Amino acid sequence: MNFILTIIFLISNYLLVVESVAIKNLYSYLSLHKKDNAGDSSNDVFKNVDLFYGTDKNGHMFPGITQPFGMAKVGVDVNDPGFGDSYSGYAPNGVITGISMMHESGTGGAPQYGVVCQLPYTDETLAGDQELSLNRTKKDSATIGQYFVNTPNIDIEFTSGERSGLFKYNFHSGDKANVLVNASHHLSAPKRPQWTQHFVKGSIKTKNNNGYIGKTTIKGGWGDQSDWTIYFCGEFNADFNQVTSFANGEISYNSNQANSSKVDDSMGLSFQFNKQDLKNNELISRVGISFISTDKACANIEDENFDFDSMVQQNQQQWKNEVFQKFEIQHDNQTVVDQFYTNLYGIHLLPSNRTGENPNWDNQDNIVYYDDFFTIWDTFRTLNPLINIINPTRGAEIVQSLANTYKNDGYAPDARSANQNGRVQGGTNSDIVIADAYVKNVANNVDWKLAYASMVKNAEVAPPYWYDSYSPTDSSKQGRGALPDWLKYGYITRNYTRSVSRTVEYAYDDYAVSVLAKEFGSSDDHDKYLKRSANWQNIWNFEASTNHYHYTGFLQPKNADGSFNYTSYDPLNCYGCYWGNDEYEAKPIEYGWSMLYDMETLIEFINHNNNDKDNDASLVIQRLDDMYLLHGHEKIVDVGNEPSFATPYLYNFINQQYRSVELVRYIMNTYFKTGESGLPGNSDAGSMQSWVIFAMMGIYPIPATTTYLITSPFVSSLTINLENGAQFKVKANNLSEKNIYVQSLKINGKKWNKNWVDHNTLFGKNGGAIEFELGENPVVWETGERPPSPGHYKL
Repeated sequence: MNFILTIIFLISNYLLVVESVAIKNLYSYLSLHKKDNAGDSSNDVFKNVDLFYGTDKNGHMFPGITQPFGMAKVGVDVNDPGFGDSYSGYAPNGVITGISMMHESGTGGAPQYGVVCQLPYTDETLAGDQELSLNRTKKDSATIGQYFVNTPNIDIEFTSGERSGLFKYNFHSGDKANVLVNASHHLSAPKRPQWTQHFVKGSIKTKNNNGYIGKTTIKGGWGDQSDWTIYFCGEFNADFNQVTSFANGEISYNSNQANSSKVDDSMGLSFQFNKQDLKNNELISRVGISFISTDKACANIEDENFDFDSMVQQNQQQWKNEVFQKFEIQHDNQTVVDQFYTNLYGIHLLPSNRTGENPNWDNQDNIVYYDDFFTIWDTFRTLNPLINIINPTRGAEIVQSLANTYKNDGYAPDARSANQNGRVQGGTNSDIVIADAYVKNVANNVDWKLAYASMVKNAEVAPPYWYDSYSPTDSSKQGRGALPDWLKYGYITRNYTRSVSRTVEYAYDDYAVSVLAKEFGSSDDHDKYLKRSANWQNIWNFEASTNHYHYTGFLQPKNADGSFNYTSYDPLNCYGCYWGNDEYEAKPIEYGWSMLYDMETLIEFINHNNNDKDNDASLVIQRLDDMYLLHGHEKIVDVGNEPSFATPYLYNFINQQYRSVELVRYIMNTYFKTGESGLPGNSDAGSMQSWVIFAMMGIYPIPATTTYLITSPFVSSLTINLENGAQFKVKANNLSEKNIYVQSLKINGKKWNKNWVDHNTLFGKNGGAIEFELGENPVVWETGERPPSPGHYKL
């Protein structure tokens, strides 16, 4: 009996053990496959992306449908007087005036494009001015590849190819099915009429019984573009039974064409369809666009049929292949995961790939060409460095495009749209984009000699004068308009506008030139540009002061005779911060942190009057703290503006990394939210989103150098599948809302005691891994040398 009981006991224990192991394995499986944590399915990731993120509160994001860096950006154009100028066409409220083929995203200045438009309607009467619009019955919705609009009589869906769009209209109510093609349609700027676009001329005519072709010429916009022309070709999956034209305020029934050369005229065609001919009341239209000809516009839709679902899938597959399948995230906070993927999407909208679509270049079919840089002044800090990591093929193409634009148009752009260079806000920051790609070995088919030649042209040859009422002292169209002062004095005087900010930016640009001069110039060239990169020191006044703070030493305007100019000067005031002031979009104290390539000299300057020579950190800490209201004074920094992007990370340069961690967390949690109002300012073509991605990764780039400053990540685990086949991995052990401080660090499996790392260590041919041990309190771990200053030069 005892023997039997013993056997039963042993069997029972065995079953309990087996059951326990099975349960543990089940829990393990479930924990590894929780939907909240999964980042390995691109189709699931699409659900994480909010296309309406940053579309309100001056974020100006484009919520329509496009491919990565696609030329076609199909979206609604909305009229809402209470919203103001609609830079991306979209507004959350108001009436839809058209669905057009081209837009920009996240830009400032003034709206651009909104051209090549359709608008379905039912029983409305067409007026001579064609001012039709649609009310919406509920908020628009969208996912990657597909956009939905609901109106009282028509349900609308659309998607896009690279240079085409596909529209699906369900005429569920009303007696008629019509589509208005307003060839003169464009975005306007009622709030900034001096920068609004204007219709110049155009034409449209029917093609067979189910299509149309035409062209539209537009001028104006923020860059004050001269006339440019877009060609279009549209087809329907049903024959129309009546065509009405409108132009010059007149309507012509049964007319198959319209023309106008009257500025700001309304011109186009309206197509009527027999609803009985439409299967399930559904009409599909495909539209192609081209800057070359109507034939090429038609060719851009030849490979596409009227299969709407198939085109949606093709669009999604493009996003999956180029963007989302590269990333794997593990984190238990779904909001953080959504924020990451939404921001990742937003950095792939601009610039626009228009290879083969520049009508002003000869033999350009195989010449890489990108347009819609809006603007490099915004993007060089974080957007271009991020592209160089996650999409170096695009990074190389962008650099080659800059070089090609220099070769064909005379200067590489700082801003560009509609195939024309635009305004230069500060320096020639294409120099920094080129240098950043160069030092990070983004070398795929780049003509570096040509790229370097574009940099030398910027550094040595002033551009032809182009009148700008906002900055009449010099050309603000391209190049360095204040170059004569730069070459003569080593700084910009008030004879030119933006004297302080341009001095600082020209210095950074010349540092970038010095980087390539080592290989493509000469040692003398390298030394010359490196010395010129120190010219910001010429306008540093060690005695400059402000009433709010006890310390001295700030950037200050300087006269031609070498004396400092005190008229209307305060380090905390930029007196408008615009084209005609000393600083553009930031105060002197903000620009005082801009020389990231030579922080060693800046720290020395800050401590010029410091009697404690053994402690160079305290004044730097106080100044950085003061930028963000950490001592009770008025906040100085505009976190929604690019000149201060790097500032919260600069504690690393005095080995106070935990302060950078705190401040980046504070900015992210306070100013970057989710939803339509999630951005603290203009996206600036994805610049804001790229700042967020770097913050969440736990690193920050110093442009045109190989250095990344280290903070701490926002996700528990991140893997990026690099283009070279290697992987970059981030792991954050013990991460929580409180556990944000680095306790120890390993890079590539080895203990790391520096708060910075170079590019090749993480993103070279073997990839890299950075592993954080995080805790609730700061500890001393960064005992290694401070981040380098590769551009160190003391005048």
